[in-house]
Amino acid sequence: GTIQPVLRVEVGSFVSGPILKLNADFNKEVIKDEILAEIDPRLYEAAVAREKASLKTRVAEVKRVDALLVQARNEEERALQLREKHSDFISDTEFDQIVANRKSLEAQLEVAGAAVEQAQASLNNAEFNLEYTKIRSPVDGLVIDRKIDEGQTLAAQFQTPQLFVVAPNMHEKMHVFASVDEADIGLIREAQERGAVVEF
Repeated sequence: GTIQPVLRVEVGSFVSGPILKLNADFNKEVIKDEILAEIDPRLYEAAVAREKASLKTRVAEVKRVDALLVQARNEEERALQLREKHSDFISDTEFDQIVANRKSLEAQLEVAGAAVEQAQASLNNAEFNLEYTKIRSPVDGLVIDRKIDEGQTLAAQFQTPQLFVVAPNMHEKMHVFASVDEADIGLIREAQERGAVVEF
């Protein structure tokens, strides 16, 4: 017959790429979070670098708009002071333009702030994908199946490829699916009553 674990945990991959390194094989004892395999991380490292640069650009844009906004607020304050001294120093049209410029820069600052949040989220996503290039065991257990080889390319776009099957608590409990002849059932019952040990 065949031996089957009580629980099977299938380990897949969230990202695609060639398998760079295999750290686990059949019958290997693994612990939770142990790296079973590694996918070539170069594309994902490049994506992280790109997103970091994009985030820096967005942060710099916030600083630039903030500086312009400070200048616009100062201009508006000076314009108000001049109007208080004499209403003819600055026309209504000029004053409206100064106020509109300040409001426009305030809106631009909000947009730039949102762009920073978006760039940070993209960076987080790229870093998660980079971390996913390390295939880790979700549980302590025994590797009972390996479905990949070093150098093989994974394509995870359409469905999660199954890489390993890990059986937790395999030493404590397992199922034996045995084919027993009908004539031998009585002998099994007798052995069970005696508390005989089953060898397999």
